[in-house]
Amino acid sequence: MNSFVLILSFYAFIVALIAYVVREVLNNKGILRIVSQVFFFVGVVLISIVVYNRWAESGHAPFSNLYESLVFFSWSIAIVFFIMEIVIIATKYDSGSRIGIIGAIQSLLAMAMIAYAAFGADDSIRPLMPALQSNWMSIHVTVYFLGYAALSVSFAAGIVYLVSRLINGEAKKQKMDGDTKTITYDKLGYIAVSIGFPFLTFGIISGAVWAKSAWGTYWSWDPKETWSLITWLFYLVYLHLPFAIPRLNIKKTTWPVLFSLVLVISFPTVLFTYVGLKYLPSAEDSDHIYGVE
Repeated sequence: MNSFVLILSFYAFIVALIAYVVREVLNNKGILRIVSQVFFFVGVVLISIVVYNRWAESGHAPFSNLYESLVFFSWSIAIVFFIMEIVIIATKYDSGSRIGIIGAIQSLLAMAMIAYAAFGADDSIRPLMPALQSNWMSIHVTVYFLGYAALSVSFAAGIVYLVSRLINGEAKKQKMDGDTKTITYDKLGYIAVSIGFPFLTFGIISGAVWAKSAWGTYWSWDPKETWSLITWLFYLVYLHLPFAIPRLNIKKTTWPVLFSLVLVISFPTVLFTYVGLKYLPSAEDSDHIYGVE
């Protein structure tokens, strides 16, 4: 049943993706906005069912292996963006009336994770190794994936800003439309990182506490730990750019370009920390890198 529901969620996100793209192309704020949000929500519900069923079947939090983590990551991406879009609309902030293009990218990311889980990962249920039999696993992994999901929104915002800047040239001030306020893509990216960074920070702290209880040391410079720190430092630098860059001789209109470039460069470190480390020779003996069986 899980496989069937997982595929259904994939198709729901496909429809949402198409609706988001068409809505942006036509600049439609009516029926297409509703269609895109409804199908994205359907995708969220379906992937939530898969997560719940897997949890019930396995008897533990559903992210102990690559398959489960991919499903949970897709759920995180979907639920975080869905909440952000609802908040943006409810507070009458509308990213230049173009928030839907971010939704299209998030739909694509969720689909990619689902496809990887469905066709590239082993979905068999295995007993947890002793080190993973801890409540810290649920806390640590959940906060990390929620943080990753928020950072995926910043990645999407960075891409869209750079593409729009390339096409339209230097950004112009946007007019207010009634009581509707606007939030630019570069600002949306900063907000997303401001949400995701505390999750990364707590993820590192909770991971250190978990490591102490499981292996007797808070930090051992395991490849996962090292790259988690590298990722954290990338986003720490990004968050401090608005305070440092005014001291540099850089044209103010160029600042958003620099911010967006950092976002686009930083997110691949998230993906490498998540699934890329298994290709490193040093990761062969690691107990907590997905894909190392």
